Amino acid sequence: MSNVWRPEVNIDPWGPFIGRDFKNQTTTKTDIIITCFVWAATVINSLIAIYLGYHQSKTSRSPLRSVYIWMIWLELGVSFIMGLESFLHVMKFIRPSFAFYFTILFWWCIQVQLLLQIIINRIRIIVPDRRFSRKIMIGTAVIVTAINISVFNIWIPARCQINHTYILVNEIWDRMEKVVYLLIDALLNWYFLKTVKANLINNGLQKYNKLLRFNQRIIILSLLMDVMIIAAMSIPNTFIYIQFHPLAYLVKLNIEMTMANLIKRIAISSSRKAGNHARIAEEFGSSNLSTSGAKSRVTGNVTTLIKLSNHAFDTKSSAKQADERIVSFEPTNDQIKVTKDIHIRSDPNPDYDGNEPHIGDIISNIQSASAASGLKPGETTVTVSSTSVDDLTEGGSVRSDYGPGKGDSDDEGPLVVHAKKGSWQRLGG
Repeated sequence: MSNVWRPEVNIDPWGPFIGRDFKNQTTTKTDIIITCFVWAATVINSLIAIYLGYHQSKTSRSPLRSVYIWMIWLELGVSFIMGLESFLHVMKFIRPSFAFYFTILFWWCIQVQLLLQIIINRIRIIVPDRRFSRKIMIGTAVIVTAINISVFNIWIPARCQINHTYILVNEIWDRMEKVVYLLIDALLNWYFLKTVKANLINNGLQKYNKLLRFNQRIIILSLLMDVMIIAAMSIPNTFIYIQFHPLAYLVKLNIEMTMANLIKRIAISSSRKAGNHARIAEEFGSSNLSTSGAKSRVTGNVTTLIKLSNHAFDTKSSAKQADERIVSFEPTNDQIKVTKDIHIRSDPNPDYDGNEPHIGDIISNIQSASAASGLKPGETTVTVSSTSVDDLTEGGSVRSDYGPGKGDSDDEGPLVVHAKKGSWQRLGG
């Protein structure tokens, strides 16, 4: 019994640029088993990616304007098409041709470029130096483009079997460029871990330890996908390893989308806790002390007058003290800023003669607010934080520019900045 898969099917090459001595590789039933297994795993990961991508697109403010949303859907579509086309070729439904090899390589180039840019997109959320992050983005694109051009000039002639020299060079360079991509992937993930630790965890945002630990574990799986591709190149049928590309990059895509969801979930966790503090701020009547949800900028002056006996605490007249207690900042690009606490102390007035009955009500309200927030008697803390956290898939950022100040909590609610229209949006936009 023959071990050759569908020996009766004609798979002779067609079209231009095909070598005169072109020889088809023998496809065995073992090759078909491997191909079917890989294709089934590819379909499963495609369904997972569709689910994750749909969820992120649905929660995105402007999905059609989000660069991140476009990248994940293009990566998903290109990977699926490449896997399907490769599967049909191995099953002998598509004959060898220059057009076939060109399209396979074209999908692969888009696939690699998009996946690395998605990784860089995640890095740019928290990187402190925006210019340096842009250099990483452009530098990686230039390096990958140069490799893609070289592969076009070597891999296609080798597959078309134009001459034996191209085949020998391709045997070496094909493995080398896979190793280069492995190193780039490892370096980008290492830099992400380094930046998370330096700019978030070391600045007091201990809740991002969960993100660090998750990335440390998941990076191993991501790198193993590149190793799997390199190992698959040793399969006797030298085209079978192409089938592993869509599977590997779909797994990587799912990892990136899971990472985006984790970053978003951690970033908004503290903002939910900050709702009680916002209500305490309203009890003090400081309605003019607010944060802009669109720009995450602390604005306005406290104009509330708290009359204690014959003296009035006029926060507007004591602008200098207010500046020391309120940190107003202009976010730079898409960055998280550390929130600061405003401490309002009520001291007994020695000149109080009891002729102002409304004072006791004011102090009673202050003490009630203090008890509700778990603070010591005589001290009330109002945390200025954004209760409206922009979706991270809209260009939010989780970078902290300031170290933890005295009295700051490790679970400070980050102010996520919405990217301006027309700008390059990070992680989802």
